Amino acid sequence: MIVKKLKLENIRSYKSQVVEFPLGRTLFEGDIGSGKSTILMAIEFGLFGLGSEKPGSLLKAGETEGLVSIIFESGGKEYTVQRRLVKKKNAYVQDDCVLRTGEERFQYSASEIKERVLEILDFNEPPDPKAQSFIYRYAIYTPQEEIKNVLALKPDLRLQTLRKAFRIEDYKVAGENAKNLYGEIKLKARDFERDAADIPEIKEKIKRLADWASEKSKELITFQRKQEEGKTLLSELKEKNGKLLLKQLSLKEETGKIETLVSLIQDKKREVESSERRVRELEHKIKLNEPKIKELKSKEDPSNKTPKELQTELEKLEIKERELRAAETQIKAKLEDYESILKEKVCPTCDQPIEANSFSEKVNHKQGELKDSHQKVAQCTESLEEAKRILEIKRDYNQDQLTLKDLLRRQEEYAEDLETHKERIDDASRIIKENSQRLDRATEGIQELKKLETELKDTRAEMERSDGELREIAEAIIRSRALTAEWERETDDLEKSVKKKLQQKAKAEKLNEYLIWLQDYFLPTVETIEKQVLMNINLEFDTQFKKWFSMLVDDPGKEAKIDEDFTPIIQQDGVDQDVSYLSGGEKTSVALAYRLSLNNIVRKVSTGMQSNVLILDEPTDGFSKEQLGKVREILDELECPQIILVSHERELESFADQIFRVTKTNGVSTISTGS
Repeated sequence: MIVKKLKLENIRSYKSQVVEFPLGRTLFEGDIGSGKSTILMAIEFGLFGLGSEKPGSLLKAGETEGLVSIIFESGGKEYTVQRRLVKKKNAYVQDDCVLRTGEERFQYSASEIKERVLEILDFNEPPDPKAQSFIYRYAIYTPQEEIKNVLALKPDLRLQTLRKAFRIEDYKVAGENAKNLYGEIKLKARDFERDAADIPEIKEKIKRLADWASEKSKELITFQRKQEEGKTLLSELKEKNGKLLLKQLSLKEETGKIETLVSLIQDKKREVESSERRVRELEHKIKLNEPKIKELKSKEDPSNKTPKELQTELEKLEIKERELRAAETQIKAKLEDYESILKEKVCPTCDQPIEANSFSEKVNHKQGELKDSHQKVAQCTESLEEAKRILEIKRDYNQDQLTLKDLLRRQEEYAEDLETHKERIDDASRIIKENSQRLDRATEGIQELKKLETELKDTRAEMERSDGELREIAEAIIRSRALTAEWERETDDLEKSVKKKLQQKAKAEKLNEYLIWLQDYFLPTVETIEKQVLMNINLEFDTQFKKWFSMLVDDPGKEAKIDEDFTPIIQQDGVDQDVSYLSGGEKTSVALAYRLSLNNIVRKVSTGMQSNVLILDEPTDGFSKEQLGKVREILDELECPQIILVSHERELESFADQIFRVTKTNGVSTISTGS
């Protein structure tokens, strides 16, 4: 893996920041508390999620939403992982988890995207989003303080932590699981043996049940023969009873209709009388309407136009009359003006004398116009009065036609009603005749019904006796069959139990074989393999630790080694020294040597891991200038394509290919490129 670019939004002290990571050695330099370690926390969060970190410690104070986006390369492909941290009320959720590869974009949950990243990096770890990545923490980035905490642990706790980092925890888990399995198998085998102990007693009980079932089978055959004889007799009695009932039903049906028939005949007679009265009424009404219909049919239509069209013509004539009268008034006024001027012989406008002959002609012309206008008004008035008369006649004619239509409709209804009542009279008369005949037959069946009821009573008594005997036999058969079925079920259950117990006995024998294999072969083999693997790792770790310590501490009298519990042992002139009594620089040297050894071992044991980056957080805290100079040799020795250093030591600037300066102003961190 190579880290290429990191984007932060509202992460701890960063508001918005983008950092591009080159190959080689990159140094993030700044004062303590400026925000350097946040960069490393953000890289880990982007790749693997929160782990055991509290979400509140990652989100910028006062903000409800933050984002980390990281671009990295693995296996020759470039990937982008984006995680958004959102605060909702008092809870934090990871939202908008996105993985991009090329032009493809995938939306995942927090656990799904971690599983996908582990797959890309080939980290063989569980995808639990609440767990930190041990491979990442010990092979790529291990905070300096965390290594110091590991060194300060008791040997058994430190060894337990390192076992997880070295990927040999599975041996211990396998051993513990094998022991638990041994105990479970042993208990299970005892249960099987205990369950199979009563097989002889069960077989004896099966034999007793078979004898009982044989005796009950013979008894059942006798009951079944008696039952068949009883069923035959009962069937004959039921057949006889059925025939009698059918005859009784037929007679009852006839005699029971006497009252209904009498009532029906009377109703139909009343219906005939009512319909005859209605026929006379309808014939009278039809006769009364005929003269009026004849009169209305004889009337003629005064116009082929509708009343609306006639009304429109009337309105047009009224407008025309008003216009003609207005024109007549204007002509008359003009004539009066001309006559006045002719009389005075002076123009009222200019007070000049007029020419009498000329005005006489004008007066004569206007008099002719006035006469024509009088004639037109008279003609229009005459046409208007005629139009009003025709409209009135048309309206009366239309009303008469509506009346005629209503009379014709009523005549049709009267005719239909008349026909209906005539049909009713015919139907009722037919029904009266038919039911009078049925009434005669029903009266004759009453005596025959009394004889039939006596015969039915005797047949039913015999049926009840026969049915009672059959019920007793049936109950005896049911009891016999129930007992036989119960014994058969019990026998079947017991046989299944024997079969199951024999299987359990066989399983117990098989489980005992497993117990021997687990105790005598598997557990000793796992312990031997675990010890051998841990011993090999310890030897390699010791070699690495001695190498890095000797490069960091230039003191021929001091020697370092790792004991069997992976505890660092420092000797001064052959005498063991407690690490807590070392100087600050020597403690940091021990921690850095331990850290580099741990990184190297974890890389080796994590086969298939794809990572070419190493992150060192404050690796030189407390180093002297001479020790700082040794760091360059260590970095050269590592030969790692990408090394990310975080430190407040300016002396490390000469070791770096790229320098980023981290500053904090008013609580907000920013990153700038150093010179």
